[in-house]
Amino acid sequence: MSITYELAFCIVVQLITAGICLGVYKCTVSFMQQEIAELKQDMKKYNNVLERLIRVEDSAQLAHHRIDDIYDKT
Repeated sequence: MSITYELAFCIVVQLITAGICLGVYKCTVSFMQQEIAELKQDMKKYNNVLERLIRVEDSAQLAHHRIDDIYDKT
């Protein structure tokens, strides 16, 4: 039993195609992991800003209550 040139050529082409597909898949996964890591960093920054904004809003609310108390006393 001998392998014909056409069969050998088809096998080589399929192996090359499989290699290219696996390479593209690996690059895509790597790129997605990097993007997810960057998004996590951005979310940490955003969450920090939200916490600070909540503190500022609470502080402003307390300041308004104090101002209202001063106006009520006069």
